[in-house]
Amino acid sequence: MVTDETLPSANDGTTAAFDRRARVMFFAALAFLVTLAAIIPHGATSDAISEALLSSSIVLGLFFGLWTLILVEGIAGWFTAEDGRKAATRRLALVAAIPAFRMTISPARPNDAVWLPKLGWLAVCRPAVMEMERRLIKPMIAVTILIIPIIAADLLLATRPHDLLENRLAEVTDTAVSRKGARLFLLDDRNRTVATLERPSEQTAQGISDTWTLPDDDDTPTRLTIDAENDALTLETGCKRTVGEIEEEGFTALQRVASCPPTPLEIGLYLVTSFIWFAFAAEFILLVSLAEKKIDFCKRHWINIVIILLPLLAFLRSFQIFRFLRLVQSGKLVRAYRLRGIVTRIARLAIAFNLADRVRARNADKFASHLHEQIAEKEEELAELRKKLDETCTGPGQTP
Repeated sequence: MVTDETLPSANDGTTAAFDRRARVMFFAALAFLVTLAAIIPHGATSDAISEALLSSSIVLGLFFGLWTLILVEGIAGWFTAEDGRKAATRRLALVAAIPAFRMTISPARPNDAVWLPKLGWLAVCRPAVMEMERRLIKPMIAVTILIIPIIAADLLLATRPHDLLENRLAEVTDTAVSRKGARLFLLDDRNRTVATLERPSEQTAQGISDTWTLPDDDDTPTRLTIDAENDALTLETGCKRTVGEIEEEGFTALQRVASCPPTPLEIGLYLVTSFIWFAFAAEFILLVSLAEKKIDFCKRHWINIVIILLPLLAFLRSFQIFRFLRLVQSGKLVRAYRLRGIVTRIARLAIAFNLADRVRARNADKFASHLHEQIAEKEEELAELRKKLDETCTGPGQTP
């Protein structure tokens, strides 16, 4: 049976002040991780919710407020670090770059123990990692199974015309109009047609400046309005609206400026995917903090790192921190935005792969436990046989 006593404890070397500080910062970093899980995009169905949260001053205030709190506390801890400045600086850099690590790592003390609610201080060692993995295997299998309905929803929900055309606009480097001017061909850098649109009216016209529509799109027409004179374009479908610019290298600066309210299904998918990402991130932070050889741990759990990092790439895109590259590689940068759908699918396949790995690990643990029980029984039988052998060799009343 697994009990709290099976976890290596390090409570003897701590103080009440460290306990209080560790408790406060653990929950502050946990709140930061929850906020991050809520605002990073996890796929097309949740992008609108993520963008809405990113535009909320309350959410952004909470996010950067927690980040600032963790950073200030880390700097204060650096000045009172128990070990050398070099080690304290590395811990401060880690916490400053990834504030969620403040749940388990403090710049003020060496990473020889980790504080956890109800468990107190746990020594950093391999037995602690193994025992924590044993405790988390059932909950994490349950969490990982949640990816199955997410993948099913991706397969069942067809890509909406607006989202599909918006992705393809990012590939456009040139355009061509049919001989009669009724159709517009959007071409990529290899002169391949990525989309074909038509004029809604039968009137023949020349040039690309007009309002174009997708063929056979009668339910909710998707309209692309091109204003070549002002180098501007607008893509509209119902309540969705995307704007962009027309430059020599093609259609650039595409930005969704209006979205439809999320459906109940989209909200459900958003909540589930956010929870899955949070669970994987929290588990990884906890286990890598308890591991003595952290690089080796990361190598063994590379699939978890992939699951955590892929949505963060889309999160960095949301802040558009690479916008300065537009002067050099604008076309390639914009076209790279289309990869977010591929990145999302890779992340979900990685979670599915992780599920199979966890199930195998759980079965392996059961088999290993059964073998240990058999070994213990055989050792008892062997001890009994040795005792009988000793009695036989010495005989009654004889000394060995």
